[in-house]
Amino acid sequence: VIPTSSKELLIFAKELFSELTGVLGLVYEEKDNDLDGKVEELIAARTAARKAKDFAKADSIRDEIAAMGIVLEDTPNGVKWHKK
Repeated sequence: VIPTSSKELLIFAKELFSELTGVLGLVYEEKDNDLDGKVEELIAARTAARKAKDFAKADSIRDEIAAMGIVLEDTPNGVKWHKK
């Protein structure tokens, strides 16, 4: 079935792209801005807790972030994160 409207064409293209990347072994993840914002907020809270030497709170926040499937990497240039 050939899509006839712009919306149908976009949906078709997205589904085709997802299918092809899966066949090729590539992973395509849509950006989740809500998750990104929440993670950034938690990282800021963790950083503040570490600065205040409240390491129990910082560890608790890190555990909360890990439960979301996020890995944190503390680097000299700041905290980097990615999904597991």
